[in-house]
Amino acid sequence: MTREQPFDARIVDLDSIADTLSTTLGNHPGVIRLEPTLRSTMTRWKVASVGHLHRNLRHGTPSPTVAIRDGLVLSFTGNVLTLHMDLATSISNPALGLARETQEVAAEVIRASGLSVGHIDVTILAIEGAPAS
Repeated sequence: MTREQPFDARIVDLDSIADTLSTTLGNHPGVIRLEPTLRSTMTRWKVASVGHLHRNLRHGTPSPTVAIRDGLVLSFTGNVLTLHMDLATSISNPALGLARETQEVAAEVIRASGLSVGHIDVTILAIEGAPAS
């Protein structure tokens, strides 16, 4: 008789993590907004289409583990969460320093969720000054 090894299965709520990241990063000093892009829109459509195909054609198999918000694309594989952020930032904050800060903040949120941190890519799409009066 063979003894089975314990199976450490867990459910990861990527939508909750994405919401937390959106709020946390959106409130970070120097970040004006998480920037929606054509890429994130296309990825959102792709994920929705693949999820629909899985539900209709592959009953019982898990859907892809991706969550998308404006300016965020989260991808979960194994126990590792990979993140891509698109940001609009304030001119008063150096872009490189702010990119590093947001990577650290995102890594803290990911670790707090009990996952391992994969790549965290930051693209700063806009650097904006103070609005004209």
